[in-house]
Amino acid sequence: MKKEYLILIALILIFSAYLLLHKESKDHYTLPVIEKIDVSKITGLVIAKKENTIEFTKKGQNWILTDKGYPADLPSLENMLDTIKTFKLSALVSQKEDLKRYELDDENRIQVNILVNAKPIFKFTMGKTAPTFNHTFIMLTDNKNIYHANGSFRSHFDKSLEDFRDKKVLEIKKEDVKQFTIEKDGLSSTLISKEDKTDKQASAITWQSETGTPADKEIVSTLLSSVSFLECEKYLDTPSKKDLEIQPPLCSIRLGNDGKTKLMLFKTDKEETLSGISSMNDYAFVLNQFNGKEIVSTIDTLLGIPKKEEKTD
Repeated sequence: MKKEYLILIALILIFSAYLLLHKESKDHYTLPVIEKIDVSKITGLVIAKKENTIEFTKKGQNWILTDKGYPADLPSLENMLDTIKTFKLSALVSQKEDLKRYELDDENRIQVNILVNAKPIFKFTMGKTAPTFNHTFIMLTDNKNIYHANGSFRSHFDKSLEDFRDKKVLEIKKEDVKQFTIEKDGLSSTLISKEDKTDKQASAITWQSETGTPADKEIVSTLLSSVSFLECEKYLDTPSKKDLEIQPPLCSIRLGNDGKTKLMLFKTDKEETLSGISSMNDYAFVLNQFNGKEIVSTIDTLLGIPKKEEKTD
């Protein structure tokens, strides 16, 4: 019996020594030094996943999705560039190449390649967010180890091409609009702002039609607010902008004295959905249900078109 105890104690000591030495080796591991990247010099990004690869190219101060030339969403780009700017390793996690556990396997990983003048300067692979939610599992090129990188940033890169597109389709300064024209159901009206001044009060803006008929300034304000910074829900492959330009619209609005800034909305197969084209965007798009209904409703009100009764079950 004493012999068995001695063997057990010996095994415990050996195992404890192994764990201690392994921990010390891991704790004293020197993390790779990541040179700070000047993000202002970055001219390209490549985001590669199993299902697709998305490339970005910098054009002047803006970015495009390289393959199609679509304008890229700048806030999304800024999130990725901020991650690259502050990229730092904080700990060695594993030397066992347990890729699936950390979602660094081919099925789940996201590879990021950073370019300056078409030349790769840094590349890393990211897996899932760590349980701390303050770190992300990553691997470096030609290095089989798995590390913690500071920050939870996978969501900045884990997007579809559609998610990375700039969804802005119309932008104006509401206060600069002094005149606009609306059209729907064969009716048309040009509304003009008028500044009324008194000796004791500040000037007040009112709106009226070209015939002098007053317009509800709150409804006008709602319409202009709706289109002042208008984003679409998604873009359409078909029909194209050229296809829609020759179709009669459901309604339209032309802004400014020259009427060059224009938004046209069209019915679709789905009653709750509207497609559209804008003079400030090269692509046909779909508006979300709220924005589309609000624009159409305010145009109806300003043109005196009776509201349709809501369908009930």
